[in-house]
Amino acid sequence: MFKKSIAAVIFSFIMILSMGTGAFASGIPVVDDVPQHSIDGTMTKEVQEAMKDINKVNAKIEAEIAKNEEKAAKLYARYQAELEKETDMEQKAELTAKYEEKITKLITKLQEKAENMTEKGIEKATEAGIDAKIVLVEGFFGDRTALIDPIVVVSW
Repeated sequence: MFKKSIAAVIFSFIMILSMGTGAFASGIPVVDDVPQHSIDGTMTKEVQEAMKDINKVNAKIEAEIAKNEEKAAKLYARYQAELEKETDMEQKAELTAKYEEKITKLITKLQEKAENMTEKGIEKATEAGIDAKIVLVEGFFGDRTALIDPIVVVSW
């Protein structure tokens, strides 16, 4: 009887810990998508406007990511179809080289555009007294992933 009670207590303790771990971990900030920041009444007008600007920049970056992910998916599908049809190894290598060049160019342009938008957004935020930083968000482009940089507000 005593052994069953100890086993029940240990089992209950393990269950409590396993349920609590997820709850405590949810407080850790992890950026899965492009962040949107809330605006509250305690902020000054200047800070509210800066927050709106940050949200606009992040929305533009998110739109660019989505648009380029779609382009990359189409590019990858077309590449896969052409690769399946081709039997010559040299032609396959040429197709692969062309695909690699196009996908790299697409991702690089997106990263540069997002970086420029982010830098301008952070400058405006800093002028308004907001401490902002860049957090990299993962995007999926065909058969690759790339990191894109939206703005995250640290404090104001």
